[in-house]
Amino acid sequence: MRSNQLMCVAVFSTGFTAAAFVTPMSTVGTAKSITRIGSTMKSSALEAIDGIPTIAETKCEAGGSILDEAAMLASQNFPISPETLIEKAKAALIKDSGVLDATLWAENFQFCAPYVGPLSKAEFLNAADGFGIYEAFPDFDNRYFGFRADPIEPGRVWFMTRLRCTNSGAGMFGKKEPSNKTVVLPPQMYSFLFDQDGLIQELTVGYPVDRRQGTTGGLGGMFGVFYGIGQALPFPEGKPYRLSRRFRLFTWLGRLAGKLTKKNEE
Repeated sequence: MRSNQLMCVAVFSTGFTAAAFVTPMSTVGTAKSITRIGSTMKSSALEAIDGIPTIAETKCEAGGSILDEAAMLASQNFPISPETLIEKAKAALIKDSGVLDATLWAENFQFCAPYVGPLSKAEFLNAADGFGIYEAFPDFDNRYFGFRADPIEPGRVWFMTRLRCTNSGAGMFGKKEPSNKTVVLPPQMYSFLFDQDGLIQELTVGYPVDRRQGTTGGLGGMFGVFYGIGQALPFPEGKPYRLSRRFRLFTWLGRLAGKLTKKNEE
């Protein structure tokens, strides 16, 4: 897709939205209108974890328990060990989460981000048509860390990323010159869900865990990258989160009520 077409696509094609939230995957295929934004589709794996018994290491005085992760992982009876799952996750990342080697994905593979998906394998490969992201950001580095096997959901590996990149290569969205701006995204949570054959059944990306960090106003994924170089996408999801007027009103009323209550008690 030519760079001078991208802004029009951003406004009119949901396919752009899908590709824009991948952080990023390699160029494969052509972006199409394939997203199902706001989909309520549920993962069969998530449905399967209901009723998992809690094995606590320590019971908190209030609010829950600290899990005995080793005992819970052992109780899953999953055919692949947590250590091997983590190794598989790292191997997949070396292959751009499987975009460079789709044999790592199960037939029922799904991609899901906060505003995009779930997408099937074919849909994701089409949506993974980048916009020359690696050319635009030569130092693009997701900086993955914190790999953990989920003690509740069998086969799930969670990990985090702190993306840093500089638009020092090609310009974006029809601009001839790069912005030369450095973007730092907030820390984000990603995950792979592996099936019992060790294939990737789900890939989730772009979930910020602390919106106060970074230079993108709390935005994750490519939405955050575009915003960080001063080229935010033209819809609310492509801009930093803002509290609604109604929420701000309720917050103000709550604070006022608290002050009045405290005054009456005095």
